[in-house]
Amino acid sequence: MKFSLNSYFILICFSVSALNAATRKQVRDRNRENLTIGGQKVPIDGAPWVVSIVRNHQLICAGSLLTNDVVLTAASCIKAVEPAELLVRGGTTAFKNSGKLRRIKETIHHPKYVEGSHAYNVALLHLLRPFNHTDDHVGQVKLPDVDSTLPSAINIFGWGLSSNKTNVIMTKNLRFTKTKIYSDKKCAQYLTEEEEDTDYIFCSGDRTKISDICTDDPGSAAIFNDNVQFGVVSDGGACSETRTTILTNLAKHTRWIKNLLNEFERENKNNKTH
Repeated sequence: MKFSLNSYFILICFSVSALNAATRKQVRDRNRENLTIGGQKVPIDGAPWVVSIVRNHQLICAGSLLTNDVVLTAASCIKAVEPAELLVRGGTTAFKNSGKLRRIKETIHHPKYVEGSHAYNVALLHLLRPFNHTDDHVGQVKLPDVDSTLPSAINIFGWGLSSNKTNVIMTKNLRFTKTKIYSDKKCAQYLTEEEEDTDYIFCSGDRTKISDICTDDPGSAAIFNDNVQFGVVSDGGACSETRTTILTNLAKHTRWIKNLLNEFERENKNNKTH
């Protein structure tokens, strides 16, 4: 059987593509083994904007307060759930008790969000009743400027998993961990071929420390100085040898979020006048 030069070229390209796909799959698979987490406990006055989102008394996601009645979280947390099924707990580092509970009026996820993707994995929860900043011991995060440059490292806050020598268990109290932000080239190793808009995604982790956010922490806030939130944890499959967290870049969504906040504010004013 004879092959033309073009046939050989096509065969080589196909082989390289298959090898690259297999390598990416191996990286992602390794990223989900050997669960472990470190991090440090944090008091509520160290992160008063952190909230837990619970369903049937179980933690499903973390979130952060943008205003006293709007929570920022991941779209993957709420897209398939009715608002009436969820509660938001604030003013505490424990997701099972204490603090104050709020019901949710409506949930809005980014219109471009697709299940399993990371670029648009962001959502807002509009609460039925606002928190009181003084009495409820809560605070607010700040949004980054539009298209602002990412810092070199961030602090990620969440609950997730904790481990000892024999068990891996859900942590009872809020923790945070400082992680380095990867280069775009390194981050691409942990993304699927189908992932688009990679400018809207960044990755963080630290191979030198057994410390990162785990699979139970979608919606967790990635904070830089002065409570500026640069990211939302989209995939926390980081409790592994590679210890890599995939985050949605909020600097690419600041306009969309602020437009919604303005709508919520107008809605609140209209409700007060009727």
